[in-house]
Amino acid sequence: MKIRYLANTALCLTLAAPLLAATPRAKERTDAGKGGDIPQIEAVDIPTADVLDPATYATTFRFYNQGGIMSRLLVGPFRRVNLGISFDTQRVIGSQDPHMIRPSVFFKLRFLDGNDYLPAMALGYENQGFLYQEDGKQFLHREKGLYLVGSHEILLPNLELHLGVNMSDFDDTKVYGFFGATYKIIPSFALLAEYDNIRDLAYNRFNLGGRFWVTSFFNVDVAARNVGRSSAKGAERIVSLNYVGNFPF
Repeated sequence: MKIRYLANTALCLTLAAPLLAATPRAKERTDAGKGGDIPQIEAVDIPTADVLDPATYATTFRFYNQGGIMSRLLVGPFRRVNLGISFDTQRVIGSQDPHMIRPSVFFKLRFLDGNDYLPAMALGYENQGFLYQEDGKQFLHREKGLYLVGSHEILLPNLELHLGVNMSDFDDTKVYGFFGATYKIIPSFALLAEYDNIRDLAYNRFNLGGRFWVTSFFNVDVAARNVGRSSAKGAERIVSLNYVGNFPF
């Protein structure tokens, strides 16, 4: 049963490849931490097909609702492969008692770099969700779980479309969809937009944000999540600090 759902997932993204390749312009990747820009591993919440280069690492500190902080470390041990771990703690900032949520893992394999006509594609797994609910012992916004994503530059230079499907839970084999765009208007600023958790209209999420490069190895994200919904459904404003560096060898 699970194999069949994974096959359907791959088929969905394959059929969407012509949309991702709407223009014959391939994006050339840069070497993060070596004078190039930080790779855009995700838009706001959704993953992209981009990965860290070998022998580099990335740290993220995401500040979210009610004084929570999610910290993440990613490493590029091999070409095309990223591994990572994240720690999520609620109420770090403020007067309430902090609450540590179980650590989460991250894996991404970029198995196709893409070309003028085909998108770059990546297969990944991440069990970091958002807005953990202590009463129900689960995230209000579920983790991506197993996902397949394609990314390609379309229409304009530095405008990239990201389209994918995911399965949050292996026990509940429902397939969800997501898509978004990152548009680097100038070297130091990019717009972020995405539509996430596509399956049931009541639970779809629209997120908007901006990414500011302070240096070539450090940027700051400011975003609004679940735009147009109430705070009870997870609408919030977040700030993320992102840093990329090289291992000294």
